[in-house]
Amino acid sequence: MATPTSQIPIRIKGQTTCFHHKGRKLDLYCEKCQELACPKCPSSIHKGHFVCELSEISPQKEPDIKNFMDRTKKNNLVQIGKYITATDTLLKDNTSTFDKLSQQLKSQTDKLKQELDMLTSQTLSLYNKMKEENTNLIKKYKQDLEMYEKQLKQQIQEFKAAFQRGSHIQIYDAFCEILSPTHSLPVKPVLGTANFTPKKCPQDYLKKALGKVSTSHDMGQPSKQKQQPGTKVKKAVTANKLLPQTNVVEEWKSPCDNDSMSHH
Repeated sequence: MATPTSQIPIRIKGQTTCFHHKGRKLDLYCEKCQELACPKCPSSIHKGHFVCELSEISPQKEPDIKNFMDRTKKNNLVQIGKYITATDTLLKDNTSTFDKLSQQLKSQTDKLKQELDMLTSQTLSLYNKMKEENTNLIKKYKQDLEMYEKQLKQQIQEFKAAFQRGSHIQIYDAFCEILSPTHSLPVKPVLGTANFTPKKCPQDYLKKALGKVSTSHDMGQPSKQKQQPGTKVKKAVTANKLLPQTNVVEEWKSPCDNDSMSHH
């Protein structure tokens, strides 16, 4: 019969009973595995390991716990207090910095608006001036055309009268007047022209006109403190961390079969 396999559990914080032997109190300590055990474990799970009473281990751990508490109170908590106080200054500086940047941006925007309004006003003034000049030229051209029309009509009436009277001299004079006209058709004036082509994508130009905006985003990244010369770096001590619940970490094959386990 194949030997059954089970899974190695990890004790959760505060657990007082053995996971392998339900109901058995954890009052022993295995030096090799560095974990708690019950009275049945030395004959099964921790067979052949050096096991001692948990009450013998506790006094050895108390000094380390007290030292940790003292260091935390004198160093860590004091330093954290300073950091907490410093956050008030950081908050004020952060508010002041971005309020100042916002004000600068608004001021630059208002300045650009004023310059744009001024440029628009100047251009509109130029348009109005050109419109007025063209209007005067067109009106003068119309008056010249009307005057020319009047003169032609008058001339036709004079020629008609000459034909009706039958005077050879008047007909001759009319012919000479045709060959040498005293008035010519008014010349059409050259009008002032203007054109406006709006930018299809003015955003790039507006960004350049507004100014350069630069940001850095290191928020959430812990600052790296430089090591002072001559100081020794303490290696982190990896301790057995208790999990909030029992987790299976790997497969474990029992060194003994079921029959041998049942006899212990």
